Amino acid sequence: MSQKTGIQSTFVSKITSNLIKFWQIGVIFLFLQITLSFWEVFWIGKMHDISILSHPNILITNVLQTLKWSLYAIGIFFIIQAFLGMVFPKLSYFLLKVIFSALILTAMGLVFYFSRALVPLGADVYTYSFSDIKETVMAAGMFNFYSVMVLLVALVFFYWLFSLGKFINIKEKGALIIPGIAFFILVVLMIVPLNSSKGLTGLSYFLAENKSFFLYQESYDYFASAENIYFDFYLSSTNDENNLFHKKYVDTQYPLLHKNNYPDLLGAYFEPFDSAPDLVFVIVEGLGKAYSGPDAYLGSWTPFLDSLSDQSLYWKNNLSSTGRTFGVLPGLFGGLPFGEHGFMEATPYPKHRTLLSVLKDNDYQINYFIGSDKHFDNTDKFMQHQGVDLIVDVNKFDKDFKKSPAESNGFSWGYADKENFKNGLRKIPSTDKPQVNIFQTMSSHSPFVIPRQSYYNQKVTAYLEAKQYTHPTISLSKYQKELASIMYVDDAIREFFTDYRKRKDFDNTIFIITGDHRLPEIPMSSLIDRFHVPLLMYSTKLKRPKQMAALTTHFEVPTSLLAFLDKNYDIKAPEEVAWRGYVLDTAQQFQSNIKHALMRNKYQFRDYLNGEYFISDDVAFKISDNMNIDQIDDPSLHEKLTTEFQQYKNEDAYVIKNNAIIP
Repeated sequence: MSQKTGIQSTFVSKITSNLIKFWQIGVIFLFLQITLSFWEVFWIGKMHDISILSHPNILITNVLQTLKWSLYAIGIFFIIQAFLGMVFPKLSYFLLKVIFSALILTAMGLVFYFSRALVPLGADVYTYSFSDIKETVMAAGMFNFYSVMVLLVALVFFYWLFSLGKFINIKEKGALIIPGIAFFILVVLMIVPLNSSKGLTGLSYFLAENKSFFLYQESYDYFASAENIYFDFYLSSTNDENNLFHKKYVDTQYPLLHKNNYPDLLGAYFEPFDSAPDLVFVIVEGLGKAYSGPDAYLGSWTPFLDSLSDQSLYWKNNLSSTGRTFGVLPGLFGGLPFGEHGFMEATPYPKHRTLLSVLKDNDYQINYFIGSDKHFDNTDKFMQHQGVDLIVDVNKFDKDFKKSPAESNGFSWGYADKENFKNGLRKIPSTDKPQVNIFQTMSSHSPFVIPRQSYYNQKVTAYLEAKQYTHPTISLSKYQKELASIMYVDDAIREFFTDYRKRKDFDNTIFIITGDHRLPEIPMSSLIDRFHVPLLMYSTKLKRPKQMAALTTHFEVPTSLLAFLDKNYDIKAPEEVAWRGYVLDTAQQFQSNIKHALMRNKYQFRDYLNGEYFISDDVAFKISDNMNIDQIDDPSLHEKLTTEFQQYKNEDAYVIKNNAIIP
């Protein structure tokens, strides 16, 4: 009897000892996570002039999310350790300290990433190829010998810190009570909604998120959730009477297919060209409306583009289709559906048409120029699929050009924008055919390393003093590198136009200039701000310049250009098309008669607009001039937008997965 009692006593003692050791480590983990939460909010808040005292819900929400995430992680390892610690006590506690150290380092890394990108890292990281991720990390200068050494030292330091848990005095009774308290708090936090969006916009909205919890939630949704697509959604197609252009759908098996009867709204603005005009597209990395053109709320940092817009057709309320570069080519040239992670990732591509492929069929010569790697985001595959004749990337520059200044690790994105324009102008083929020349810039991409960096930094300082640009919550001087890169690109475009004017085909050319998305590295004012980019069309054949205030998107560009070419220059266009876009609205007063979904990154598909209403992260807003948005509380409208958005996503997924864009 005494022997049995002794065995039971030993077993209970082992359980109690196991619990004590676990919570000696767990308490430190919880303390470090909460400390990191405070540090993040105050550090980034100070960095970007956000008063935490004026917005205490930022800190409260972040801390509560941190507590929820930390207790959740502790709970998972508590269950594992309850068994493993009984069998392999030394090994299990070694692994626990290593894992908790890694989680702390990951949390710090996610905060550091957010401090640079100003948007949390989410499941979109899983949608990029290893080579794309490597290129991005190298470009940011985050991976080198010193960073690896710092990481290893930090791992050892946190392991040592967790080892100090043995000095924390936890009694047997405490070891039994603590799990109960932790479980109760976790249940409460899981039941009570932690709404970080209430009253917060832009950077403050994202600062309130715990970055580890955000990545975990998105990762879980990415790997564990299955999206249900209801195909009977497509048995009928309806038109909204408020839409600018009514699409006549023709086949329920191809939900997007409709008659190509787009009106020509551009023809009235141009004098006749000698022949079918050349098209030159300049797609500017990170050219946000926030810092370019009239009504730019951060002041305009693009003096040449401003002067050009005064001679152009200019849309100040234009939206990109995506919040990252991956969607600009499919959106701007094809009005194509997004697919699961962006159309360019949907290989092998479903059958489709774009402005480029249609013009290729009409004997246009099509050329594409970029100073970086054409393989990034599958750009080369997409452009080759459109029949592009010439693709010039980082590997096809003449030897007299020098690459952009490299980061400390020796990495460079490639050639700066001035070099890209000059190299491209050399390589445009001499031909009697009409041409499409596409120039995509890269210099205004993180890490914003440009030629003559000090010169442009000084230019920013001088501009701030001369223009006296101010903003109530954003100190522009803190974003010198970002603004310097924008001013460099503006200079590059100015030189490009100076050189292009020397070409004999200059007067027979339409120039289309836009941004691929806004720079997130400069704090955004709202959830729609990341998509707000200028759009202008310039030609010496323009009858008169005009500034439009109507809302439009990249999706409306290919439809409008093709309608113009079809009606005026005998370009043979298909009778049926599947463009997502409507037509460019040329109204000078603000109005919105289109409906579209917008994709933030390769994973987040959370934004939808219909007319003057916008839903983002399941919150409804009303849009006004200059893309200002105000939250509204209208349950019936919210339900309408949510239903439409779901149908849009269902259509999008269906046509990609079933090769049902066009027959």
